[in-house]
Amino acid sequence: MIKENAWFVCKVLLWYFFYQLSCTFGFSLLDDAARLISGKEIYFSENGVLAASLFLSALLTIWHLLTFGYMKFSPRFFTEVPAKALFRSTAIIFGSMYLFNVIMSWLPLPDIMEQTFMELSDEPLGVLSMALIAPVVEEMIFRGTIQGYLMRHCKNPWTGIIVSALIFGAIHMNPQQVLYAFLLGTVFGWIYYRTRSLLPVIVGHVLNNSVAVVSMKIWGTEDIEAITASDTMTMLPMLLIIAVGIASLALKLNRELPEAPRPWSEVNEE
Repeated sequence: MIKENAWFVCKVLLWYFFYQLSCTFGFSLLDDAARLISGKEIYFSENGVLAASLFLSALLTIWHLLTFGYMKFSPRFFTEVPAKALFRSTAIIFGSMYLFNVIMSWLPLPDIMEQTFMELSDEPLGVLSMALIAPVVEEMIFRGTIQGYLMRHCKNPWTGIIVSALIFGAIHMNPQQVLYAFLLGTVFGWIYYRTRSLLPVIVGHVLNNSVAVVSMKIWGTEDIEAITASDTMTMLPMLLIIAVGIASLALKLNRELPEAPRPWSEVNEE
């Protein structure tokens, strides 16, 4: 069973990276051909090529997941979560975003991708890819496909939650993002497990990435702590209040939702 689970996860990730590398290579060749034919030293900008690669690879990955049965899509996707649960899930995610961002700003970890993200935020297709398309495809892969599969095949649902969050953190490869993505991925994973729907985590992920993109455009940084905080000691009481609020909302959400079935399944699979 362990080998089967590991192979499934590896297969999903291999397809994910295959589409990313293929699109990057394909658009690079297209750029080279355009420069050769036109005689221009620069035809497409480097960021334009990267943005187009991210966009197309995400669409191809979504197509692959749905076409080959890794995930199922139902019209109930947009109605299966009660409005109150969706609101509380979004509040939990937003509070966690702020809490984890501030904590990460206190750790001496380099942000090797900051300049790339800043430049991508100047490309309309880059903004669309980072703020909307990437959150959708990443939640479909790491929660809907990998975590969903593991929760269906493992006795303890936390196996799927933690493993998918670890992989989600690792694939970011940027030291400043790895721990943050793991922590937020764990929150996403628990919400997906309890609501049995991708809708809340997609909404939360879009919110997270959109806030980062807007912050880069307005303040020139995605570091929330640098925008909102000036003194660590001043922040601690507020962070404690936020943490208590997150825990309170999570307890309420957990009590209000029906117990997750075993074996686990999404609501639209019933």
